[in-house]
Amino acid sequence: MEEQTFIRYDRVLVTPDEYRQSSVSFEEPRELQDPGKIYFYNDLILINEIRKGLHWIDNSDPASPIQLGFLPIPGNHDVSVQNGILYADAYTDLVTIDITNLNSPQLIDREEDVFTTHYHAAQNGITSHYEPTEVQRTLNCEEDGWGQNWFGSGPSIWVLNDFGTANLSFETSGPSGGPQVPQTGQGGSMARFTITKNHLYAVGNAEIFSLPIAADGSVGNVTKTGLPWGIETIFPYEDYLFIGASNGMHIMTLDNPSHPEHASTFAHANACDPVVVQNDIAFVTLRGGTSCGGFSNQLEVLDVSDIHSPELLHTFPMDNPHGLAVLNHLLFICEGEYGLKVFDVDDISDIDNQLYSHIKGFHAYDAIALHGSSLLVIGDDGFRQYDYSDPSNLELLSHIYVNRP
Repeated sequence: MEEQTFIRYDRVLVTPDEYRQSSVSFEEPRELQDPGKIYFYNDLILINEIRKGLHWIDNSDPASPIQLGFLPIPGNHDVSVQNGILYADAYTDLVTIDITNLNSPQLIDREEDVFTTHYHAAQNGITSHYEPTEVQRTLNCEEDGWGQNWFGSGPSIWVLNDFGTANLSFETSGPSGGPQVPQTGQGGSMARFTITKNHLYAVGNAEIFSLPIAADGSVGNVTKTGLPWGIETIFPYEDYLFIGASNGMHIMTLDNPSHPEHASTFAHANACDPVVVQNDIAFVTLRGGTSCGGFSNQLEVLDVSDIHSPELLHTFPMDNPHGLAVLNHLLFICEGEYGLKVFDVDDISDIDNQLYSHIKGFHAYDAIALHGSSLLVIGDDGFRQYDYSDPSNLELLSHIYVNRP
């Protein structure tokens, strides 16, 4: 017999009637409590409040951003914007919102059940998320969970506390770090939404959703393209989509934008895997000790000039890499609880010896590097902006704090 401390994650269900009855109407600003992903569009910063909606921030002055309001979107994780039209997931649905008047966004349309495969369906709803509770259990060698770090038990998942609650991720769904066409916004490397070729692309766990965008901003019929299990992120580059997955990086061609075709896969050990690309060089971070599996914490640099045969050039050790961004000669890597690193990548063979700066003392999840000298960083303790004009001495311009209840 042995007594152990577990974190029990209980499934929380939600029904379509619950998340569709909420109107999409602009509200007064809220404090950040559980920030997710970030998006930039024409001096507007959108910060996802996980499963709740979007914080609306005027960033005309990066040193003094103004919180304009909050747009409730139940079940939201990701967003993309093109030509003043915002596209966001709302659990299984896709909502289209006119944001040409930033102070009064207007719901245009709701396409129901576009993303049904994102979610586990039960008789009385879909899985929204899992709520953690610390519990003590006395186990013997004949019981479920004996000798395991985690195990499933009916509607719950049990994780041994010593294994670390951060080792499993239960986000049900859910371009990046580089320049895109002027009419389109810019997301972080953790994004599962992107717009390119006048198509909205979204990734599920094992597929790409392709939706053509008409001149008026409406979306056409969705096409699904199957992929191996474990898809996490999406990044557009030239005529391709780079797909980050738990066991590799997939490259899709967009000769027919409505039907992406698989060109190649670069396989790696199981690990969480966002990717950004610049000048035919792909930068991939691998993070172990999570639900993605594996224990690697490293940066991989690949030559993708031949998209049918990507080649691994170099591997560099990292602390706990999450999202990343690349712009010109600078590579920004979010290292989770280890902060933010800035590297010179002019010589990709010697990146680990070209560290400009390492800012510690805060949590960094994802980043967007903007042309000019602004770096947007999101993490567990809030949203930060830096001036990176001197990469050896980043200047903190502003910080919007998290205030958890």
